[in-house]
Amino acid sequence: MAVERPGTVAALGEFALIDRLAAVLAEAGAAAAPELLGIGDDAAVWTPTPGARGVITTDSLIAGVHFRLDWTGWRDLGHKALAVNLSDVAAMGARPRLAVVSLGLTGGEAVADLLDLYRGLGALAARHGAVVAGGDVVASPDRLGLHVTVVGESWPDAGGRLLTRDGARPGDLVAVSGPLGLAAAGLRLLLDGGRPAAAGDGALLAAHHRPEPRVAYGRALIEAGASAAIDLSDGLWGDLARLCARSGVGARIDAAALPVPDRVRDRFPDAWLDLAARGGEDYELLFTLPPAALEPLRARCAAADLPAPAVIGAIRPAPASGAPIVLRRPDGAEEPVVGGAFDHFGT
Repeated sequence: MAVERPGTVAALGEFALIDRLAAVLAEAGAAAAPELLGIGDDAAVWTPTPGARGVITTDSLIAGVHFRLDWTGWRDLGHKALAVNLSDVAAMGARPRLAVVSLGLTGGEAVADLLDLYRGLGALAARHGAVVAGGDVVASPDRLGLHVTVVGESWPDAGGRLLTRDGARPGDLVAVSGPLGLAAAGLRLLLDGGRPAAAGDGALLAAHHRPEPRVAYGRALIEAGASAAIDLSDGLWGDLARLCARSGVGARIDAAALPVPDRVRDRFPDAWLDLAARGGEDYELLFTLPPAALEPLRARCAAADLPAPAVIGAIRPAPASGAPIVLRRPDGAEEPVVGGAFDHFGT
């Protein structure tokens, strides 16, 4: 049993904690909407948009597995816990509507820290028009756990269309919505000691702690006619392999076209490609689109002040044997790409 030190969850109690967390969400503008009944009843109630298709996604973050509190601030942790779910919604070309959050607590957590966690979570929810509609608080004797579920729906003007992983076709371009390797480089810094030691290190750490879900980019992909998408959570090679497998295709990627920032290349001159292609947690969107859709997408990105798409390769027919993905080096040589996805239970 947790010691009931003043200011801890054990001293305050479950229901008083819920009231305080709800107040933080209300302050952030992420706790109420005219069409929604949120925190305070046995279940949340919302009215789906007529004609829209719904999506739902969930993620769990466990202390010691997905984050370390000696590395991560509570507000950043709240931001990231929601961001990883919003990224899944973005990859579907959808918009988030509501979220539910369950906390597994030891009881020894400081109430002030949990309020900060909800400030980070609530601010991101409000920025994307989502409402935190409820959840649960339970005892977790071993360690802290955060479990977030987000409900979304297709954009009102999308005719119910969503992006999936199975729409890529030979001849499609392969592109990403932003830079690769920043978050993995930030994690490498943390593993190496955690203190910024060179110009640009702060940006690497920020990319790891506070990823930005590309919700508006997903909408632009729907409008421009993208054929498939996936968010880059487990690394380019692993996530591209999943997309190719679902679509029954292969891919050729140009190493010279990968948008890896100079700060990653300069900081890790011998590891930048591995960080960009296998590191994961970029939470950019990896997508395919017919060549004719590239200019319409560029125009939509420019109009919405979004990064221009970075074309990194093309979809090809699935090979009869061998690796579905090949990497073309700057000298023109090609090599197969083998493996690369993060696996919670991998050895």
